[in-house]
Amino acid sequence: MDIKRYALSADQLRWQCDPSWFDFDCTRDLVPLQEFIGQDRAIRAIEFGLSMSHEGYNIYVAGLTGTGKTSAVQKHIRKLLKEREVNQQLKPPKDWCYLYCFTDPDRPQILSLPQGRGKVLREHISNLLQRLKEELAKAFSSEEYKSQKEKTLEEGQSQQQKLFEQISEEAQRQGFVFQMTPVGPALIPLQDGKPLSQEDYMALEEAVRKEVESRRGELLKRLQDTFEEARDIERKTAQKVQEADKAVANFTVSRLFEDLMKEYADSEQTQKYLSDLRSYTLNNLDMFKEKEEREQMVMGIPASQLMRGRDPFLPFSVNVFVDNSETSGPPVIVEPNPNYANIFGKTERRFLFGGYLSDHTMLKPGAFQLANGGYLLLSAIDVLSNPGVWPALKRTIKTKEARIEDPFEQYGLVMFQGLRPQPMPIDVKVLLIGDAWLYQYLAMYDEDFWEIFKVKADFDYEIDRSKENMMHYACFISGCCEKSGMRHFDKTAV
Repeated sequence: MDIKRYALSADQLRWQCDPSWFDFDCTRDLVPLQEFIGQDRAIRAIEFGLSMSHEGYNIYVAGLTGTGKTSAVQKHIRKLLKEREVNQQLKPPKDWCYLYCFTDPDRPQILSLPQGRGKVLREHISNLLQRLKEELAKAFSSEEYKSQKEKTLEEGQSQQQKLFEQISEEAQRQGFVFQMTPVGPALIPLQDGKPLSQEDYMALEEAVRKEVESRRGELLKRLQDTFEEARDIERKTAQKVQEADKAVANFTVSRLFEDLMKEYADSEQTQKYLSDLRSYTLNNLDMFKEKEEREQMVMGIPASQLMRGRDPFLPFSVNVFVDNSETSGPPVIVEPNPNYANIFGKTERRFLFGGYLSDHTMLKPGAFQLANGGYLLLSAIDVLSNPGVWPALKRTIKTKEARIEDPFEQYGLVMFQGLRPQPMPIDVKVLLIGDAWLYQYLAMYDEDFWEIFKVKADFDYEIDRSKENMMHYACFISGCCEKSGMRHFDKTAV
């Protein structure tokens, strides 16, 4: 057999690109590549996964190496979204707000609104509060209101005074004088119309002291009954003042809330919030009354409010949790640092007087909430490297609920005031980008993996050496030169 005929020259051992294949002189003349090179099968898999609305059709993008793979997938998704937008196949993303929960302040309520309406609701409630402060303060500072309130309080005080005068007269008839001491009311025995000292009292015969103590015991019972009656009068007086306050405020409050109720007639949840806020306003009218003395402020909060707990105006605060007013089409979110808080959100806290304060206005969204109604791109290896993220990611995909939780609470590492916000319903397509070996590892050792990532987009490491692909490669080089600020290549350098 003559093997010499199979011999190759040195030039034949290495393939060289023929510059005549290119019809350009410099890559500066080319349009940077916006597509993948020779990855039709992987692209079809991505398009299939994006088109499926059934559960579990999230996508694992495998096989891409080097830098820029996430941005390449992101660009392709945006291109597909633009095509669907032209065909009017896209729904605008919603706004999401957290509201104060009147039945349980530690359980903030989630509210969805049409795109751009979250900021509008916040502004409406802010304006409502401002008008309530102005108009109710004016109503409660009127001379007519002050006169009526003073009359009611004087009537209550007069009734209480009459009760104490009666018990004081009865005590004198029984040989006692009624006095208030730092430790409470006291009945002191009289002798010749003068109070007995402790020494004179102990000098009395034992039989006399027993008789005095017997009469004192009966008077103390009557005194206790008198105090109960006085407290009852005080409660009734306070109730009358409260009813008078409501009568004064009801017209103003009802008028201001009625306009907003009409504005949000198409949202049952917003209607309930406004109704609860109206009731809260009428039941807490004291916060709208002008204070005679200016209170000391601590970190912008009146000191009296800090002693009682929450800011009384907190229910009027609307937390626009996810604002999509400037978003065009479904959101496409890439999270480069997928730790627990960045993915699932967090509760901020404010340190004050040795403790931590938190409320619904301190809830911050993570990538999952920001991607609601759209797409979330994550690095598989980074997700698995952050403690607690992978189990929470699977749970979120399965339940279709994004929960804001502190991952360290289960280990007893924190003792902060704990909020338990209502979970946010989500509809997110997750694209996990990683190596092929990691896909095989997850498929083998995680029984949930195939259930929630049913689509694999496998990018090839090799492509056909065709003139078309070579031209695409030259366009790719053009994009790299522009992005890196390098000098462009001529056709021989390519």
